[in-house]
Amino acid sequence: MKKIVKKHGVCLLLVLLLLSACGPSPQMTIQVNNINALVEVASTPQQREKGLMYRQQLPKDQGLLMIFPEPQQISLWMLNTPIPLAVGFFNKQGRLLKISVMFPDGGKTLHHSPPETLYVLEMNQGWFERYGLELGAQLHLPTPVQAK
Repeated sequence: MKKIVKKHGVCLLLVLLLLSACGPSPQMTIQVNNINALVEVASTPQQREKGLMYRQQLPKDQGLLMIFPEPQQISLWMLNTPIPLAVGFFNKQGRLLKISVMFPDGGKTLHHSPPETLYVLEMNQGWFERYGLELGAQLHLPTPVQAK
């Protein structure tokens, strides 16, 4: 019995350590054209993997900016994400290449970016439309951010 309790205690400790390492991502205010958005920055593999999972709401004009180490095709899904999202895929120059509308579906649908995607902006569904942001819109970061 003691071995089982010790084993479960060690597992619990590891889970708690992992969760504490997944603390809140840094935030910054970005612009797409002249529209401000307060975003959490996901620049590590762990931050990008977690994304907006388990969020019950997303305040107006707030979202998540994923930054990847190099341009690539990105595949996203809505596993454990109950908020309908609009996702903008941007290239290295910060140009909006594609917008995808994503509905909560338990991760059944994959949404693919163009192969030259470096930045992914996840916002509340309708955000790009509300501000008239179309393909070619320009992403501006206040400071350069490198992916890890």
